[in-house]
Amino acid sequence: MTYDILITSGTILDGTGREPEVGDIGVKDGKIAAIGKLGAPDAALKINALDALVTPGFIDVTNHSDTHLTLFKNPGFDSFVSQGVTTVLGGNCGASLAPLASHEALQAIRKWADPSEINVNWTTFEEFLQQIAKLRLAVNFGSSVGYGTLRRGLIDDEIRQLTYDERETMRYLITESMEQGSFGLSFGLSYGHERISTTEEIIDIAKILAGTKATLKIHMRSEGVGLLGSVNEVVRIARETGVSVQISHMKAVGRKSWHSFKTALDLITHANESGADINFDVSPYATTGSLLYMLLPSWSRAGGLAALFKNIDDPVMRNKIVEELKSYTLHYDRIAIRSSKIKGIVGRTIAELAAEAGVSPEETLINTVRATEGRASIIGRTISGKNVTAAIMDSHALVASDGQTSSLDARTSGDLEHPRSFGAFPHFWHRFVTDSQKLKPEIAIQKITSGPAMKFGIEKRGMLKVGNYADIVIFDPKTFKDQATYRDPFAYPVGLSTVIVNGKLALREGALTGERAGQVLRKK
Repeated sequence: MTYDILITSGTILDGTGREPEVGDIGVKDGKIAAIGKLGAPDAALKINALDALVTPGFIDVTNHSDTHLTLFKNPGFDSFVSQGVTTVLGGNCGASLAPLASHEALQAIRKWADPSEINVNWTTFEEFLQQIAKLRLAVNFGSSVGYGTLRRGLIDDEIRQLTYDERETMRYLITESMEQGSFGLSFGLSYGHERISTTEEIIDIAKILAGTKATLKIHMRSEGVGLLGSVNEVVRIARETGVSVQISHMKAVGRKSWHSFKTALDLITHANESGADINFDVSPYATTGSLLYMLLPSWSRAGGLAALFKNIDDPVMRNKIVEELKSYTLHYDRIAIRSSKIKGIVGRTIAELAAEAGVSPEETLINTVRATEGRASIIGRTISGKNVTAAIMDSHALVASDGQTSSLDARTSGDLEHPRSFGAFPHFWHRFVTDSQKLKPEIAIQKITSGPAMKFGIEKRGMLKVGNYADIVIFDPKTFKDQATYRDPFAYPVGLSTVIVNGKLALREGALTGERAGQVLRKK
């Protein structure tokens, strides 16, 4: 046989957690045709992988390139291909771009991006996937359905419980989307339009997925002082629905919640031991990347941005918000603006802005939220590094970026990315494998390849196996490292030489090729 690509003499980590073996891999017609000691067959392209690791392409299960609309601007997924990512899953944190029950449905992403920036010519999930296919992405893309998107599509901007008929419509839309390839249903329970949903409502709707092998993806109600209650809610949802659950970006935010994190992990372990199916993913940084307005008291933002602005504009309610903020431990010198409608404040901390304006940090926070119409994102040094390590070392943990695709051209935008969008996976590797040696290489790779593939039912990916799609990464295990920093997040990693997506070279000799061979994935 003549192979399209022949990788020789590489140290193969197949993604299953097995120890590495030196061997060759032959690629033909977009799939892995042979693995082992292959001799010297003919090949259109031969890649010598001596002293390098050969692994499955990395799978990012918490990616926001869809709801931040960046996949439309950067279909080449430069910042992710350069990390070794070959597959991303969107539709996270309760927001997806389909199905659209009404025009109002897309307002679920307004906190991150302006829906008017794209031409929306779809309503169903299938029509959305067809449009994504036309973009010719450089990576494989699949999506869940966002509960917030569904809710907004049904009841517009109202903040209330769903009626019986609305729940029935919700079930119909979810079932139809599942038939069209959705990987499951996601929730953003800390956001205003979903926070009103009771646990009973969530369980009632989510039961429609029982027996479908779909996944419930849950951004919990609280990652702060309410962490344990939120984890208990997730456990209840998993048990009463019988559906596989994935907690998004598991963390404990703020010093007052750090001590609860071990108990939260124990709750998940005990739930799994008693028959639940719960995993979580972790971003490997000791910082958060979120929206500024999410720091405000939950009651003040119940009802979404419109209700929040009304509270801010009311002197009595504003004073109440200020007083409650003063009871928090927010460390304003550690909270920096990373993107904003007002470019002059990007890179500045809340403490710096407060000192310049001569008002309290609490007033500054509120003023900034109002002036930016809620569209200001932050980097917060509010997470314990020890907790991040404990989470990643947990047997139920996967690793994900929680970022969105970008490119070096974004330097001119005036905004700052969180470095995770350029460096999450190499950062995970060098921090937990190369530097600290806390994880064996084969276990680390499993957490970003076969682990995600098996959890979400991504077929024929995540493992180096004959017959699987040829999503392959080759890197130097000693030098693979991120270069993206908080001051300069627009930097590609080093040490990664080759990325193959569906048998095509997306990265060759460390340089992006411009090849866009990604496929739209449908859950079967």
